[in-house]
Formats: sequence, C-alpha cells, structure tokens
Amino acid sequence: MNQKLRETLEDYYNIIKESRPNYRTCYNSFLEYCDTHYSQYSLKELFEKHLDILDIKKACKHYIETSKKATSIEAVQRFLTAMDYFYRFLKENGIRCESIEAGCRRKEIVHGICVNLSNELEQKIYLPFDDEQELKIVNEQLTLLDKRNFYQLGQSIIYRLLITYGFKEKVVIKFKLHDFDSQKGELLVNYNEDNSIYLYLPDDICQDLRGYCALNKYKNRIHLFTKSNGTSLTPDSMLGTLKSRLKKMNITNFTPTTVALYGVANLIDKGLTLGEIKLLTGFETQKIEDVSQYLLTDENVGKVVNEKIM
Repeated sequence: MNQKLRETLEDYYNIIKESRPNYRTCYNSFLEYCDTHYSQYSLKELFEKHLDILDIKKACKHYIETSKKATSIEAVQRFLTAMDYFYRFLKENGIRCESIEAGCRRKEIVHGICVNLSNELEQKIYLPFDDEQELKIVNEQLTLLDKRNFYQLGQSIIYRLLITYGFKEKVVIKFKLHDFDSQKGELLVNYNEDNSIYLYLPDDICQDLRGYCALNKYKNRIHLFTKSNGTSLTPDSMLGTLKSRLKKMNITNFTPTTVALYGVANLIDKGLTLGEIKLLTGFETQKIEDVSQYLLTDENVGKVVNEKIM
C-alpha cells in the first residue's frame, strides 16, 4: 500500500470536502488503482516517473465500473476534475507530472474512457462519433462507396443526414418514399402524429437522394431507404458497408447512434433548444443533455455562462 499517497489524498480531501464531498469515491478509486499497480513507489516517484495519462484513464474506468451510481458523462468528468484539483495541490507542494500537465479533464480523454467501458455501461453512456482522425477516415471511406449501387449510395446519404440533423435511427428507418419531395427538395420529418417538419435539404444531399431513388429498383416500396434486397432497413443495415469496413480498421464505436449524436452536437452548437432538438431528432431528453454536458468538457462553464447572459 502506498501510505504516503493515502495520507496526501486524505489531507487534500479534508481541505475540500465541504465544497466537493463527492470527490471521496474518486480518490478512493484512484488509490485502489495505484495500490494495485504502483504500491512500491514513493509519492514523488509515482507522479514524476511512472504515472501517465493512460493510468488516469484506467483509474477512471475502475471508478466507473465499481461504482453503482457512476453511470453518466458527469461521473467521468467528475473523476477527471478531481484528479486535476489534486494534481494542482501536488504542484503547489513541489511534485510535478509531465504527462498530466495539460489537464485530465479534456474531451478526448472523456471520449477515450467512455468508448472503452464495459458492455453494460456502453448502453448508458453514448458519445458523439467526433474523433478528428476517425471522422477523416470515414470521409475517405465515403468516397470509396459505389454510387452506382443504391444501397451504398444510400449509406452515404444516411450518414450525411445523421451528422447534419442528428436523426435517431428509427426516424431514418421509418422515412416513407413519399416523405421526400424531389421537386421541392424537401424531406418530411414526422416523428410523432402531432408534429411534423419539412426540411429543406442541402443541394448535395437532395441531388444524391434523387439519384438514389432512380437507382433503387424497388419502385413500389413503402420506405425511402431499403436494404439491397428491397426490405426495410434495420439499425445494423443502415450503415452496414461502412461499419464493416471501419471495424476492420479497428474503429468500433461507429454506429448510427454515435454518428447521430454528432449531429445532435451540431444542432446544440447552432443554438436549437432542447425541445426543438428532441422534436427533430427523436432522441430522448437524457441523450441530448448527455451530449450537451460532453460538449462542456473543455469549457470554463462559468465563463461561458457569463458571456451568454451579459
């Protein structure tokens, strides 16, 4: 057991416990991780020679997977913020760690932790598919799709609809052939019986959608998009070719949901309200709030709020 780490964590927690009582479990999990992997080192050796950002990710994963209450984006952010505060305290006392000098609570760190959680938690924590390098790879793969094949062309269109409008997968699956007005370039979004929205599609999507309808040989179909055999799409077949290719490239978090949440993030950035996003996309409130919280990872929340209300 690293007794000095335990004592230092305890000393620091006693300083902040009135304002940050929920950091206790974060520090307990970090101590458990270090006792398992680095118990033989002094506190100074641990931080200056051995600990790196990968250890912080693993310790956070341990925290999430051993806590019954830590099942949200906020829990990941809380752990990383707790580590940033503790490291600031260590720096003030002459201990530095080059690997975490840039901070632990960063969007790419949050994303890396969440996409590598256990299967159980992956169902609770979804993040936008927004890794810069992975987005670049997807765009490269889009250019390789055969636009003379209606199913592959359909995947290109669906992907662009998802990143633009954030549609939940069942919204796309339920689009009817008559929901697309090829003359006006409009798409009818009818998430529920009481509300509907006519979207004016961008020219590139509209043009490709006209081409898709011309290529799709199942002219009497009910749904706008279909599988290659003309039957209705499923979540697995919406981006089937793309998903298969990306999986071979070790990109495993590419799903209709994660791509759509990238679109939700774009809608949030454009200033749409929660109610408008919910109506347009079909996502429940919690998913939209999770994305909104995720987008604040790199932000100084106090500064952002004050700038918006002044």
